[in-house]
Amino acid sequence: MRRKRGCGCSFLMIPILILGLILGFYFYQGMKVNIDELQDINNKETFVAVSDMPDYVKNAFIAIEDKRFYNHDGVDWFGTGRAIFVSLKNGEASQGGSTITQQLAKNYYFNNERSISRKLKEIVVAKRIENNYSKDEILSYYLSSIYFGDNIYNIEDAANHYFSTTTYTNGYLPQITVLQSAILASTINAPSNYDVDNFQMDTALQSRTKRTLTKMFDQQLITEAQYNEAVAGLG
Repeated sequence: MRRKRGCGCSFLMIPILILGLILGFYFYQGMKVNIDELQDINNKETFVAVSDMPDYVKNAFIAIEDKRFYNHDGVDWFGTGRAIFVSLKNGEASQGGSTITQQLAKNYYFNNERSISRKLKEIVVAKRIENNYSKDEILSYYLSSIYFGDNIYNIEDAANHYFSTTTYTNGYLPQITVLQSAILASTINAPSNYDVDNFQMDTALQSRTKRTLTKMFDQQLITEAQYNEAVAGLG
């Protein structure tokens, strides 16, 4: 008598169904976020749009954080996928793979919890931000919500506090320089690890700032003259 061959398809469908339900739940959580709240950043007393800043200010952050900013759809799919894979492999969340848009979504709407669930919600919100705001609006909101140390969450406040300069092209203070922009961009990955007030003594910050300036020059975001002048100021 021939034995009937069983089909394992039903067993395979169970994990797929569970995965689909999990992804659907986090998609729903991301869709619940009110991205209109980002416009409240415009009301900050020291808010400065990137269109009112020298180009090298925003370019310092693009160079070190997200060189494809103007070309991607809000999500670094390869980097994010790699981070999630490493998280699953190691059994703990991994950092990395975040665009400026993803960082904005994380910093404004979520805490610093390193989890796959937060990463999935971050992706959904980042895509929605990209679909509803221009690139310069996203950059403006980003620079007015990231942490610069000393309880400062705004690039204009950071320029005022650390250098007594302004990011505003028609401001009442001296204008922020290429070097100062690179210094601020270099701190945001770990503000508590650097000492902007004692920059000349902080060799780690000097090294990272040199790397930022080199990236800016290599990506043709500053001229050779601007690069040389900024490097000379490193001491």
